[in-house]
Amino acid sequence: MAADDAKDQEGAGIPWTEDAQALLKKVPFFIRKNVEKEAEEYARSHGMSRVEASVIVKIKASKSGENAEAPAAPAEPTVASAAPETAPTAPPVQETPEKTQEIPVKKESVKSPEPQAQQRGGANSMREYASFVVLRINPEWRKVHPAEVGHGKKEFADVVRNFESQVASSSYSLVGLTGMGDILLWRVGTNISLLQEMTGKLLSSYLGRYLTVERSFLGFLGDSGSRTPFVPRNSRFIHVRPLVRSSDWHELAEFVREGAEKERKSVVDRYPGVRVTIVSSYGFDESDLLMIMESDSAETVVDLNQALQMTQENRYLVSACRGLTGISRPLGEVLDMLGGV
Repeated sequence: MAADDAKDQEGAGIPWTEDAQALLKKVPFFIRKNVEKEAEEYARSHGMSRVEASVIVKIKASKSGENAEAPAAPAEPTVASAAPETAPTAPPVQETPEKTQEIPVKKESVKSPEPQAQQRGGANSMREYASFVVLRINPEWRKVHPAEVGHGKKEFADVVRNFESQVASSSYSLVGLTGMGDILLWRVGTNISLLQEMTGKLLSSYLGRYLTVERSFLGFLGDSGSRTPFVPRNSRFIHVRPLVRSSDWHELAEFVREGAEKERKSVVDRYPGVRVTIVSSYGFDESDLLMIMESDSAETVVDLNQALQMTQENRYLVSACRGLTGISRPLGEVLDMLGGV
């Protein structure tokens, strides 16, 4: 920060963090003094001992016509043990890498679109819906200021945690494994509306502004029964393969189709190192089925896929449908691999 700026801040009696000073330098010079004054007033009014980067982010958001500090929504029934949700967002700032500083996240509650009794009742008639979302990061994310990178990652992760009481989520990194995207989120829940709401909040987060949904698969796992919620295996690798059947398949006699499906199951049984889950997606998505393979051995997944190529059912699948492979990692590691400091 320039000497005259430092002098003004010293006279005001409120110190500034290095991140806050760096962000202030990027403010246009003709409004920099006003922003500086507002930042110090904001810090005093909120009992802060210093001006942090989060204060500048909020002020810049307000001056860009965004609701940096939206008023709290009216009190409504909340989900038990709900975690903190999303934080205020701010426009991207082009900066050079500096020290990362986390920005506090505003606590809110998630509204349950359905009665809790229906969601948690364990009725056998309830089905579990599986959602697979492939997200691609914009390269501009790697140019964002470190303070905002940390804020964006934390806000994104908080959204996932906020829904964890109703949606089981697993994260996978696709970086360097496919050109289709960078993140794969596998989510399972008993409410499609809740899955959609969660996706909307993820894309509305600060990090979400830099993400594009490249592919999205949706289907159901059948009656829940004793498997609620469905929890993916803690395997290192996952392979998701959409299965699209040709029109000839539906013209086959029922006993022929059943025989082909039994053959597929017998092939899968020869590879106990791979857990295979079939998701019915006909009527929800472009595919008829989704085949999910989980294993600690990528080679075994390849062997199983090759064996399936020799089955009768494969003759009636659209060959253009290829799967994608990801590596299971904690969400924090998945976000760290997107780049940025």
